[in-house]
Amino acid sequence: MRITKEPEIRRMEIVGAAKTLFEELGVERTSMAKIAQKAKVTKGLVYYYFSSKEELVEAVVEGLAMETDRMLMEILEDEKQDFLEKLSNILGLYFGVIRKNATLMALSNTNPGVFELVKNKLVESAIYHTKDLISQGMKEGVLQIEYPEYTLKILIGGIADLYQEGMEDPKVMAVLIEQVLSLPKGTLQIL
Repeated sequence: MRITKEPEIRRMEIVGAAKTLFEELGVERTSMAKIAQKAKVTKGLVYYYFSSKEELVEAVVEGLAMETDRMLMEILEDEKQDFLEKLSNILGLYFGVIRKNATLMALSNTNPGVFELVKNKLVESAIYHTKDLISQGMKEGVLQIEYPEYTLKILIGGIADLYQEGMEDPKVMAVLIEQVLSLPKGTLQIL
């Protein structure tokens, strides 16, 4: 018997199946047929929602960015945390997302276009959301930055580029961030 579901629910099930398979098999070894099988739908239905695997990869990345944004907003809106606590928690969040989605992040070698998509989404989101955090740090007297938006772009883009080159140690990243923001050594604690 055929089960009818709301289009958005069905679409999200397909995206979820694709994400699982991308993590298990990698993007290259995941076919639309395997995604259909995992989602328990026909291949035609997968193509109804997504014209290509690349479009499906974009949907997975978009979902990852939206989930990361949601968690980021929880940190930023927590009035109990000061600037340094928020910054440490945000860095922990991003490194957690990177570790959890290692397969997508590893695409820099096999599929640079997909990696760039992931990187650009996360960098764009980080810059957009951390402007207020930098303002908070300046108000608290922790930061003295003359051009905060440019500093953020250099810092976040640079971290993403270093990660792409294989530098994945959160402790090293924390030290680099402390140096760029002129924070005392050992200020940032990344869990």
